[in-house]
Order: sequence, then structure tokens, then C-alpha cells
Amino acid sequence: MILKKKENKISLDFISDIKFTEFCVLVFGYIKNILPIREDDFFKVEISLREVINNAIVHGNKSDKTKRVHVTFRWSKSRLFIRIRDENPDKVDFNAINKQLEDNDVLAFNGRGILIMKSYMDKVEFMPSQRGTEIVMEKRL
Repeated sequence: MILKKKENKISLDFISDIKFTEFCVLVFGYIKNILPIREDDFFKVEISLREVINNAIVHGNKSDKTKRVHVTFRWSKSRLFIRIRDENPDKVDFNAINKQLEDNDVLAFNGRGILIMKSYMDKVEFMPSQRGTEIVMEKRL
């Protein structure tokens, strides 16, 4: 990842323990103080962040404390990017999850967090690999 001159970055790397979800939200709260972000957009990003971190810990790494979650916040005056990667080598079938969402199956076990992220963020990308599943969320400021 190459940073442009007017971008900033904070990276976190922690064990798969649900208590670190709140830590990530606290870091985002700090970043909020230096971003031109409206309160309603802050709320949307915070909810999306909680969902993706919890998913990485619980579903991705299966709460295995030997596996880590990697989070990077990157921002400029006009955009915020949040990149999250778990260490689950199993490929996630995002096509099946998206199909459930298209069928409006909001009560399905999988997919509610993805629905929230897609609704609240301007862009969400899912990139499964052998290193783990990486999700990149973008919010225009």
C-alpha cells in the first residue's frame, strides 16, 4: 500500500479476542477527532467496523488466540479506508452469502454484517486468499 502525501495511517495487529473490537472502536474515535466526518457517518462507520472486526475474530479466526486480526485505518481529507484481515486460510464463499442477501434472507446465519457494511459504507471489497480473508471498506468524507 502506497500512501499519498496527505494521507495518514494507523495499523493494529492483535490476537483473536473479542475485547479488541472495542479497542478498534476507540482508535477510530481518536481518528474521528481529526477527520471532517459527520456524526451520522461516524455512527455508520463504527457499526460497520464492529461487524467486520467481530466477524474476523469469531467467524474468520474462530476465536483462536493463536491467530491474529490485522486492521489498518488510512485516511485523507476526503476518504477513509479501513482494511481488515483475518488469518483463516479457508476460502469464504461470498457469492453464496451475497445470494442470501439478494433473496432478502436477513434471518440467515451468515450475511447480516455484510448487509450492514454494504448499506453504511460507500464501498466494500472482499478478498479471500490463503493468508486469510481481507475486507476493505471505504467512506467518503
